[in-house]
Amino acid sequence: MQSLIKISDSILSIERILLMLLVSSILGLMILNVVTRAINISLYWVDETAINLMIMATFIGTNLIFRQRKNFSVSIVLDILPAKYQHSLSMLVQLISLGFAGLLIIVTLKWFDPVTLIASNFDLNVFFKTTYNSIYTEMTSTIGIRRFWFFLIMPWFSCALFIHCLACIAEDLSDVNEDTQMPQQRSR
Repeated sequence: MQSLIKISDSILSIERILLMLLVSSILGLMILNVVTRAINISLYWVDETAINLMIMATFIGTNLIFRQRKNFSVSIVLDILPAKYQHSLSMLVQLISLGFAGLLIIVTLKWFDPVTLIASNFDLNVFFKTTYNSIYTEMTSTIGIRRFWFFLIMPWFSCALFIHCLACIAEDLSDVNEDTQMPQQRSR
């Protein structure tokens, strides 16, 4: 279980750096946008790039908040429960989150459909004709690159969320094990 927590913490470190880079890029793009509009030279690609980076930052930030257990929650039910049931409810929430992350992985795999992409020898036209899925052929409006580069945040988000959920469950289980040990055993 400790190795799972270490993997989650490593992903968390990567996500912190990614989030800082994304937010810095968004800030830089917004400043560029204000300056270019002020001098009457609008750069239309800046808006679309900033929006896409903001969406990516939202997913990365959600993972950070979730792993650090700082996500929004309604704790009124938890607060009125006796202490012995609070842990059970917390575990139930973690299991539901794990189920959501697992479902998101499945949906993302269906959306990206790597098996069909490989079977079509990475020929995007054959892939589209086979699946009617335009994920790899759809272009951005002003930037001129394929949208799937931005969509790659979804596999990252869903897999990282799944690992973070498992790590939170592992921490909760280790807390239960520590609570059931005698005080002398815990200090070893």
